[in-house]
Amino acid sequence: MPDSAPPDAPGARERPRIVFADMDDTFLAPDKTLLPRNMAMLDRLAEEGIEFVPCTGRAWHAVPKEVRRHPATRYAIPSDGSVVIGAASEEVLLDQSLGGERALALLSRVRGLLGRMSFEVYADGRVFTDMHGWGLIERLGLPAAQTAYMRASRTLVDGPIEEAIRAARTVERVGMCWGVTPNAHELAAAARAAVGKDPTLRHTGSNDSAIEVIDARASKGAALAWLCDSLGIPRGRSMAFGDSPNDLEMVRAAGDGVAVGNACEALVAEADHVTATNAESGFARYLEGVLG
Repeated sequence: MPDSAPPDAPGARERPRIVFADMDDTFLAPDKTLLPRNMAMLDRLAEEGIEFVPCTGRAWHAVPKEVRRHPATRYAIPSDGSVVIGAASEEVLLDQSLGGERALALLSRVRGLLGRMSFEVYADGRVFTDMHGWGLIERLGLPAAQTAYMRASRTLVDGPIEEAIRAARTVERVGMCWGVTPNAHELAAAARAAVGKDPTLRHTGSNDSAIEVIDARASKGAALAWLCDSLGIPRGRSMAFGDSPNDLEMVRAAGDGVAVGNACEALVAEADHVTATNAESGFARYLEGVLG
């Protein structure tokens, strides 16, 4: 179980040299907006020479530009650890992506489900969806903030989604979403079974309305470890913040794994510390206590 020390306690852990954070329901507010206190902490990290790494299921260009372009952000881990990139150049530094061939094979296995769910391709830093997936967004029964985010972050392709897969340089991962529907359990089981037919793939997710499909080697935790090692930063001097099952490997790999107060039970059980919720700027509050 995590330490029960107050989230703002001075000296709660050793001063980090690198900080990793999930975006949705961790760094961002519940309505997916930026919190001033968290952004002020990014300013402080930049001033003190502490690396900040967005470590998210989002595609890179779906991360708020204020975070992407912030001086503290020199590296990023988008698409659930499928790639590690240089933030300014967008150069792929570590490639553990799904790839076009396996994405097309998975698409063929779920073809019969596509009338009831979307099949989205995370490639080259963006999210591509076809007309069917685009029209389905409004019918998924998701919270308004999630619906608005999906609308704003997707790139609509004119033709079949296969064309986007074949045209991409790096197919990072695939997302399948069925939303909050009466047959959600059935769709989830079918989608997971289709993924399971290829042992080189695995699925993860942050909720019960969708799954994220990645290479079996890839995870936020593996990417965290690789980046720390590449930069010569001891993993014990890393800190990671998360809220969902797809953050588990990251929290385990970090020297100090921190769950925000709204995190799922599994993540709270694995974390070293628990801070305030994302609505309460738990990211900034915890770091304020550590940095003094």
